[in-house]
Amino acid sequence: MRKELTVPLTALVGGAAGFFLRRWELSSAFEADTGLHIPGSSATMALIALSAVVALILALACRGIHRDFPGGYDQAFAAPGNAPYMMGMTAAAFLFLLAGGASLLELAGTYRTAGSYFTLLPQTLLTALCIASGACLFLLGKNNYRAEGRGRYSACLLLPAYTACLWLIVSYQEHSGDPVVLDYVYQLFAVIASVLGAYFMAGFAFERAKAFRSVFFSQLAVYFSLVTLADRHDPAFLLLYSGFLFYFLASGVALLHNVAAQPAAGGKRLKKSDRSDKEETPDEG
Repeated sequence: MRKELTVPLTALVGGAAGFFLRRWELSSAFEADTGLHIPGSSATMALIALSAVVALILALACRGIHRDFPGGYDQAFAAPGNAPYMMGMTAAAFLFLLAGGASLLELAGTYRTAGSYFTLLPQTLLTALCIASGACLFLLGKNNYRAEGRGRYSACLLLPAYTACLWLIVSYQEHSGDPVVLDYVYQLFAVIASVLGAYFMAGFAFERAKAFRSVFFSQLAVYFSLVTLADRHDPAFLLLYSGFLFYFLASGVALLHNVAAQPAAGGKRLKKSDRSDKEETPDEG
């Protein structure tokens, strides 16, 4: 089976299994009265083992996908006329916009608790970036779907990465006072993987193409996003996990498809003119 199917399916199936293991862990691995983790919990061990196995399988499945893309981002993520790709990017765009709207609604309640505009700055910036990233994802999807060739040095690729970076800061601030790391560790893993996945994808537009890292971290983000959907989240965060999930699935499949169509690095094909010259050169003597 082709990698453009096996790699995303590994992330999706593994994430679905991880979701149910996380639900089991949340219901059985924490003390009801104190909320402290119960050492040696079977659910915790099973989820840790599954996460390690999925990460290993993704790493092995992504081996050998190093390719050169002279056309940069536009060539690496081209999906001309690919309706499922455009649907995935459109879904991601709307989820980002909804996340921005939900975050905007939460700001008023957060201000009553915080009492200072300065403490709201990270969330305010995250709200703005979510809305801007939603518009950018739609433009990126349209560019690749219509082969418009506007991906080189595109700021639209940077905004989802900036959104993920600020999201990591806000997530850490939200959970930094929680002494039970297992309460939120899978949320942080999902956000960190999203930061790296978005960063390496953006590199294609700035002559820093890293196919292996882009696919590995983006699909790892899909896995951890599915796992952490079992946790309790604010509506804005829940929509962000879902938005990045669709973005990475659509982009990962497109990149893997185009990687398969490219010759391996160091194994460039001869041009037709070169082959004909060699064939038509008469023997000496």
